Amino acid sequence: MKIVLLGGSGYVGKGIIQELSSYDDMELVSMSRHGGTEEDKKRWPKVSWKSVDLGRPETWQEEVADADWVVDLIGVLFAKNYNEYYKKTVEPVMSVIKFVEEKVKDTKFLFVSANYAPLGMGAYMKAKLVLEDELKKRLGTRAVFVYPGLIYHKERPFVYVVAIALNNLTKIKPLTRLVERLRPIARARFAVEIRNILLNNNSYLMHRTKR
Repeated sequence: MKIVLLGGSGYVGKGIIQELSSYDDMELVSMSRHGGTEEDKKRWPKVSWKSVDLGRPETWQEEVADADWVVDLIGVLFAKNYNEYYKKTVEPVMSVIKFVEEKVKDTKFLFVSANYAPLGMGAYMKAKLVLEDELKKRLGTRAVFVYPGLIYHKERPFVYVVAIALNNLTKIKPLTRLVERLRPIARARFAVEIRNILLNNNSYLMHRTKR
């Protein structure tokens, strides 16, 4: 199985690579602007680390053409406005989606969407939903969506502390529903859920919680 990770050298991507790299029957290709650090390449030598510009098809089309899965991990948590979110997270990926739609008929596309956006992050959620709509329209059942909340790991201390605090709030009944919507998930657990989906198993992350 060949899996192309868009944004694979990022915080979330490295967690998925850590989980999948132990499978000898999985070929992993990480695509990002810088391609991956020397430390990344030494830690996961079986991964193909590609420096690509999604605006230049010649840098990525060959790898995507025979992929079983494309996993979109490109994400910007904070941006000035919707236009910036669109430019950084929607526009680059659209070229890949159109290529998969028109040129490859078996490749599946896994999109990391969002379960919920707190007040003030409406533009972030709007960008996610725009890509969801495009994927549904263009790829139909070949598009798969996951809806995590805050993905945390000790590598990012602030996010980790916030997530642990939110998880502790589940013990307070009036706040349980709010925390469920925010849906904190450890990076390692998220990677396991992604693995399950790639192996054609179900995952609770494929379902949004009720608003």
